[in-house]
Amino acid sequence: MARFNATEQIGVNAVQQIVLKELEWIFREQPVIDMGIDAHIELVDKQPTGKLIAVQIKTGPSHFAEAGDAYIFRGKLTHLDYWTNHSLPVILVAHFIESGQTFWVQVDENLVKRTGKSWTIPIPKANKLGAGTREALMSVFDGSPSQQRMRKLAIDEPLMRHISEGGKVSVELEDWMHKSLGRSTVQVFIHDEHGREILKQEWLQYFTGYNMKALAEALFPWSVASVDEDFYEENNEFDEDPRLALMRATDEDNGYFAISNDPDEVYPYANSGGEVDCYRLKLELNDPGKAFLLVSDYTAGAE
Repeated sequence: MARFNATEQIGVNAVQQIVLKELEWIFREQPVIDMGIDAHIELVDKQPTGKLIAVQIKTGPSHFAEAGDAYIFRGKLTHLDYWTNHSLPVILVAHFIESGQTFWVQVDENLVKRTGKSWTIPIPKANKLGAGTREALMSVFDGSPSQQRMRKLAIDEPLMRHISEGGKVSVELEDWMHKSLGRSTVQVFIHDEHGREILKQEWLQYFTGYNMKALAEALFPWSVASVDEDFYEENNEFDEDPRLALMRATDEDNGYFAISNDPDEVYPYANSGGEVDCYRLKLELNDPGKAFLLVSDYTAGAE
């Protein structure tokens, strides 16, 4: 039978105070003995969000070896496998009673070093639990990079389903031509069986290093983006073919212009004040998108 451990409970109480007072999030201690989840933290953004992370708290220097700018934790492989396969993102917290300092790190396979029957992970001294690392900790609620990618696919599944069933999805993007930091209002439209478009999503996106096709495919990694020809046919605001602005090549010797036939090229249908090019791109499923729907059907038991 597990015995009460005053030292470990001091650590749990210290973390609870930080979560409640500094972060103003919800702390739920997990008293049931398991493989090492001491508590759950729920993110609060004005209101509880339902987003949770699991917390393992280790108290005192005996659990760690100090190495420069980090504390090194060593654990059993059974715990590592449990935490990395947990349904929630897991953070490991180090609390030192004498100094009153508390540090954290996400248990991420990319940070782990396996050593035979054990494993180690560094907890950076810069990762002091509290308001100073709020933003970094908030990102953990979305999971590991692979979990985030899977969740992104799951969130966008209705859009993918609409396309796979013969429907149309398009995205409106803006290119501020003279800004060093790209920005665009992203508007996602679905089109019903009568051709009517319905705005489903809208947000402001900042970006660097993307053209409009690459941006669309980065925002919707399950897609291939191309010019929405039907929309352009009805909404082109240029006097000439808009592709001439971006896609023509000059032959100086012969003095003529030729329009590129590259199907991957995209071009604007309108420009506002000489500052903002407007694009409407149609999204189609790429191979990862099609594969995701097959896996989703399988896990849902669809025949």
